[in-house]
Amino acid sequence: MKLTDPLTLAATRDLVWLSRHIAEGMLLGMQHSQRRGAGIEFQQYRSYEPGDSIRHIDWKLFARSDRYYVREAEQESQMHVCIALDTSTSMAQPSFIHPQLNKLQYAKCWIATLCWLLHRQGDRFSLLALNDGGTRFVPEGQGEGHHRRVSLELERLQAMGHWPGEDQLAPLWKRFEQRCQVVLVSDFFERSGEISAFASRLHAAGRPCLPLQLLVEAEETFPFDGELTIRDPESPAVTELSARRQRADYLRAFGAAQKALAARFAAQECPLTSVAIEQPLEQSLRHFVDAHSRIG
Repeated sequence: MKLTDPLTLAATRDLVWLSRHIAEGMLLGMQHSQRRGAGIEFQQYRSYEPGDSIRHIDWKLFARSDRYYVREAEQESQMHVCIALDTSTSMAQPSFIHPQLNKLQYAKCWIATLCWLLHRQGDRFSLLALNDGGTRFVPEGQGEGHHRRVSLELERLQAMGHWPGEDQLAPLWKRFEQRCQVVLVSDFFERSGEISAFASRLHAAGRPCLPLQLLVEAEETFPFDGELTIRDPESPAVTELSARRQRADYLRAFGAAQKALAARFAAQECPLTSVAIEQPLEQSLRHFVDAHSRIG
């Protein structure tokens, strides 16, 4: 299967066509199951209880958390996946390798492709886009027409502002009263754990929150040299520093932050998937689905 070039993601504005093209290419590379459609089966986790079959223990999650968790597959007829997308300013961060591509554009393509795969399986999906300038919501639905509605709404989204405050989020909780699984797409650029708190509340309400963290490769490697000007995308703060002197400290702090974020989601029985937007979309989507489900 030929992988999609990052510049194609950056240049394409027709998400309906692009997402279908990517998804159908992925499906051709998969071993089709006997079940209808793509065979995606999202799963939730719960603690192991006496009497559970050891065949259902997630041994990879045990290796990361040192606790036993059992995978429970959602019934296809009950599947509703709500995609919650962070559209705060930090999601406008472009790649340093492909400056035409930013986190939000990658997220749009990724979500539209996931929705087409869900459509092919016959599942329902909805979209919730979040920043403090206002939320955008496409209610749950299914089929080609609904995929088009979600894709067109994604095309209109822009990155701005901050993650919504608690008062702004309060009216949204009623949308999660019905049984669903939530795919949370963000870079998790947060000041006081507000995005993680959103996921924790969903978990406490019995709504599994499956996290996808989008990064640019430079955030993971800090490949800079010379003097740098660092700007906080969500505040006026500006810092001048020497890249060479700061590299070790940055990488240490970044690693610690990533470890803490992953641990929070592991405690909620929903492992964190982190991908760089320079990575082919097909690979990151397949990796995400494999982390939370079975394809086959």
